[in-house]
Amino acid sequence: MGRNKQVSDEAVLEAARAVFVEQGFGASTREIARRAGISEAVLYQRHKTKLDLFFASMIPPPLELAGAACGKSFADDLSALAIEVMRYFRRAMPVFMQLVTHPSFNLAEHTEHMSRMPLDHVGGALAACLQRHQAAGTITADHQRIHAATLTIIATLHSLALFERIGAHGGSFPDEAVRNIVGLIVAGLAPQKET
Repeated sequence: MGRNKQVSDEAVLEAARAVFVEQGFGASTREIARRAGISEAVLYQRHKTKLDLFFASMIPPPLELAGAACGKSFADDLSALAIEVMRYFRRAMPVFMQLVTHPSFNLAEHTEHMSRMPLDHVGGALAACLQRHQAAGTITADHQRIHAATLTIIATLHSLALFERIGAHGGSFPDEAVRNIVGLIVAGLAPQKET
């Protein structure tokens, strides 16, 4: 019994997350308890139902972006950030897929358990990059175009990570593909030359 108390709640959630990612919601709580190093009874003392355990454990991994790449060109700055975001989506996609496909998933309820959704961080980092270059005069886009560019990058990279997860393009898009996508956005945001 003393051993069970030594297993942290976070360790239990990590074990559950790993099992749910591998096996889906149909995974057995016995397997989750085994991997966590606790009994099934202790698992149910901490989480009253399997559904409670599922939603508590299926929190996407934290997002840590290296941050602003000041001094680089707009294309290099945005590409570097987009490649970091793509790497994050690759790590998070297995959790996202299990989470959002569960019939009981509700985004509003799920975000109550998190201080801030990772997608908020992604959007904030991309918008900050675009606004920094807007202030420097590198781009002349207004707020609406910056917002549209941010959404376009997020949606495209998220889709690429999903395509990789299901095996499209051999299961991997090279960083050059991300740079090419960013290049299209950069070209669309560049100051327009008068003819």
